[in-house]
Amino acid sequence: MSRLFFRNSPEVLLALLLTAVPAFAADQKAGPREPIVITAERMEADKLDDTVVFIGQVVLKKEAMTLNCDYLTVHYDTPAKGIRDIEALGSVVVTKEGRVALANKAVYYSNEEKIVLTGDARIIENDNQLGGERITLYIRDDRSIVEGGKVLIYQEQKAGDGTETQPATPRRKQGKKD
Repeated sequence: MSRLFFRNSPEVLLALLLTAVPAFAADQKAGPREPIVITAERMEADKLDDTVVFIGQVVLKKEAMTLNCDYLTVHYDTPAKGIRDIEALGSVVVTKEGRVALANKAVYYSNEEKIVLTGDARIIENDNQLGGERITLYIRDDRSIVEGGKVLIYQEQKAGDGTETQPATPRRKQGKKD
C-alpha cells in the first residue's frame, strides 16, 4: 500500500486510531477507558512505518492528563492492534492532578505504562521540585525514579509564636553533587 493511499484514506486512519486508543489507559482497574484526543496544526500518517506524526502546538488529552509539545510521534504495534509507544519532543509539558512535568523529550511506553522524561527533566508539585537527567514515571504504580538529579522539598514549619507557617530550608536529596 502506498503512503499516498494511506494519507488519502481517512477511514483507514480512523480505524487505526480507534483500535489503538485502549492501550494508553492510565488505570487498568477503572471503568470504561477514555479516548485519546490529539490536536495539532498538522498530522502525517505513514502506514508502512505504522506511525502517525503530529506537528505544531500538539495537545494530547487522556483522562486527567494533558501533554503539550511541539512534535509527537505515535508508533503502532499492528499485530497487537495497539499503541507501542508515543514520543513527544520539544517543550514537553505533562500535567496531571496538580503536578507538572517538564522536559525536552518524553516517551510513553504502553506495555509498561511508564513515561521517561529526558533533557532538563523536572517535576513540580506546589513548591516542591524534582529534577534530573532522566525521570521515569510509573503510571500504574504512582511512583517515580530520578537518575542524576536533585529533589527540593519544602515543609511547612510553625513560626516562633505557633500561629503562622513558613517554608523550611530546601534540602538536597539523592543525586550527583553540583
